[in-house]
Amino acid sequence: MNVRHALLASCLVLASCGASDTETAPATTTAAPATTAAPATTAAPATTTAAPTTTAAPTTTAAPTTTAAPAGPLGEVEILLYPDGGLETSVSSAGLWTMNVTGTDWTVAPIFVLNCTATDIATLVRTGTNTCDLTQFQMGMPSDGAFSLSFDVMIPEDGLCIGAGDQGQVESAGVCISVD
Repeated sequence: MNVRHALLASCLVLASCGASDTETAPATTTAAPATTAAPATTAAPATTTAAPTTTAAPTTTAAPTTTAAPAGPLGEVEILLYPDGGLETSVSSAGLWTMNVTGTDWTVAPIFVLNCTATDIATLVRTGTNTCDLTQFQMGMPSDGAFSLSFDVMIPEDGLCIGAGDQGQVESAGVCISVD
């Protein structure tokens, strides 16, 4: 390969110095391999293949991470329930709250504690368990008339009531929680 380059260089020197045409002809034919720089244009496909990296757009679907679950309850609400009792209390904002329910003076067991859509004692008394979710309940087993439960409840903006009582509804009580 070096011999060709030397020959090519000498031909070019001779051609520039006025040498005969017969010696310049091979120089032009051997100069063609110098045009093999065209493969450098093959870099274009590499840049066009970079386009699939724009498919990184699905990483913008990270938005669902902003829908993270609440960090936990906003606080605790202490509730005392006793037969035929009705209590009204409030929380500072809607959201998840921990209910610490203490029952006292109950004579029957078990006591079912239900979340109800009623928002005041009058409605809770009038509708009974009709506004309560019978599929979601906590159960207290009174011992010497007392029981204790702790559970989390999502308090909506318009509040809710918690009803308690035995299955036969011999004894019942309720508490309604509003949002300030």
